[in-house]
Amino acid sequence: MFKKMILFAATLSICAGCSPDTLSTSVKSLLSMQTAKVWLHSVSFRAADDLNDSSPVTLHIVIPYTADLYTSLTKMSAEDYFRKAEQIKLDNTGNIDVFSWDLIRSQSLNDEPISPSKVSGEGVIVFGRYSSPGDHRVTIADDEKVTVHLNKSDFLIERAK
Repeated sequence: MFKKMILFAATLSICAGCSPDTLSTSVKSLLSMQTAKVWLHSVSFRAADDLNDSSPVTLHIVIPYTADLYTSLTKMSAEDYFRKAEQIKLDNTGNIDVFSWDLIRSQSLNDEPISPSKVSGEGVIVFGRYSSPGDHRVTIADDEKVTVHLNKSDFLIERAK
């Protein structure tokens, strides 16, 4: 219990300028001693010269904050996700973060920031809107930084070393 009190005091001092929601989820996570599942804070992008047959690719990095939402999203193909994305966001206000980019061939972006609204994300899912068939969905583990390589007909995630 003493350790929890020290961690609680440390969290309060660190999060003095945090939003009430961030502070609340930090304290709840600390008191339950949950291990954070989402550490991602930076993403770089490398698009191939022949990306998606020279058409842009929309990429969403999604952080759901409930286990049920995470489970349902990991079962969706990118095509299903993008068809339902706006309704998913409306139905899950406060329980999902979506970071979005539209990338064109040969484009590179470095260290794009990811700033989750809470510390209690269930995981990170990346969806890419390609014209080719396939799921175009990847989950990211507990990485802090990744590079997304957008190839002709799909993408892959390179974990930072």
